[in-house]
Amino acid sequence: MDPMRREAFYPVEKYYTGFASVTVTNGEDKAAIYERVQQNARVAAISSIQVSVEQTVERYIKNTQAKDSATTLDIMTSYAQSHTGIKEIPGLKVEVWENPKTGDISAFAWVNIYDLSKRLTRRIIANVAKTDVELQAIESLVQRGDKIQAINELSNLQTMLDNIENDQRIMLSIDPTITDEDLAIEDYSRLKERCLTLTSELKNGINIYLVCDAMLFGTNYHTLKGELQSELSKMGCAFNSGNENSDWAIYITAIAREYNMVEMGGMKQYYVYVDANIIVEKTATGQRIYENSISEKGSHTLNYEQAARQAYHAISPKISNILNEQIKR
Repeated sequence: MDPMRREAFYPVEKYYTGFASVTVTNGEDKAAIYERVQQNARVAAISSIQVSVEQTVERYIKNTQAKDSATTLDIMTSYAQSHTGIKEIPGLKVEVWENPKTGDISAFAWVNIYDLSKRLTRRIIANVAKTDVELQAIESLVQRGDKIQAINELSNLQTMLDNIENDQRIMLSIDPTITDEDLAIEDYSRLKERCLTLTSELKNGINIYLVCDAMLFGTNYHTLKGELQSELSKMGCAFNSGNENSDWAIYITAIAREYNMVEMGGMKQYYVYVDANIIVEKTATGQRIYENSISEKGSHTLNYEQAARQAYHAISPKISNILNEQIKR
């Protein structure tokens, strides 16, 4: 398509456009070339919008008045700080053709600005509603004590907010006089504030109230609790002195018991079992989600106490795995 004709059919005040052309060489796969030149045209069109947005950002920040919405200013300022790129443009069309004389393959991408404005407005409203639903779901997860799942889904929520803000910036570029209502500024602001509150709350990690009573033939065996706390800390857990502000309450009782001693060839081998009872409760609901007992055998040539230490050493990672699985469910 001749450049003069393109300008006549797609004037800059009504369209965002992008053009790309590739010279085909022998041996190149035409399908791949077609795909590449289409993508290049899309990128060129999006780049033209990006330039328009950047210019609007600069003018907006430079000419901001006190009456302007603080949230709208935040949207423009955050762009200037992060330089977030435009990802996708709804309604963008691409036409590809081949020059029969030269063999060159060209592509032209375009989108009507008025049509783009209507599409973005609808998308902003839809994405605000969708984000609100997702946010409510994550808030429910936190209320139920399912913080790990909430943390995993929080990044998706931030992406959704970024997409809304991206569309708002394009809309401001198309029409700097657009109202905050049409941009859903207040709804977006509330969503962002709730997201920040959640992020701050989840930053503290998972709060655990751990009670571990381990006995080694009449004396307290504190090593088990220390090992369990070490493993749980790797999951981002912190430990409370009471269960009132905890997400999970874990109760473990363990005791070592002599099993037998075997003597062979003048060598004594002492055998001991450690029995552990494990209870895991979700404090938000008061629900006991796990209760079970496990045992582990230990042996040593020195005495029963050393055999018990071996048994405790063997049972500690098994208890950690159980706790890990229950908390991550």
